[in-house]
This record gives sequence, C-alpha cells and structure tokens, in this order.
Amino acid sequence: MVSDDAELTMMVWIWDATGPAASACGVADTADAARRSAGSLIASGRADAARVEQAALVLGTTLTYDYCPTGRRWHARLDAGRLTWTPARLSGPEAA
Repeated sequence: MVSDDAELTMMVWIWDATGPAASACGVADTADAARRSAGSLIASGRADAARVEQAALVLGTTLTYDYCPTGRRWHARLDAGRLTWTPARLSGPEAA
C-alpha cells in the first residue's frame, strides 16, 4: 500500500538535435540512450547541435503531461571528428 504522502516521480531524458539535414527530438529512459539518439545525428553529419536534459514527468489531472527540467543537461559537438558531450551551464531561474 502506498501512503497518501508518498512522492512518485518518473525521471526521463529528453533530447533534441538540429542541423541542415535533420531536426529530431525524443524521450529516453536513460542518459546513455538519449545521448546515443541525439549523438548519432551529429556523428552522421545530419545535425550540428544536440542537447540532452533530465526531466521529471509531471502528470496532470485530465490525462495531460509535461516535463519539468531538473537542471542536468549536456550539449554535444564534434571535436576533431570525435563526439564530445559537455555539461551545460545553467542560467535563469533554474540556476538559483
């Protein structure tokens, strides 16, 4: 039995990649899966920018949902032909 004050949070990883030949986004259950999805578009040359961000899935009362970013995020780039993920610096309300 779950008590009334139990907090249930589902964490997901949202990703997006954009570029001259492709723009895509998705949701994954692990950071590695999200990085593989977004990174494959950069490595193939179809995208030139990618982002992966951890978020909590927030369920509404009428079968609606949204994502609430946790502040953990990374950006990808090609560095001498090698895909590199760098932690993003936070700005705005999330940095507080």
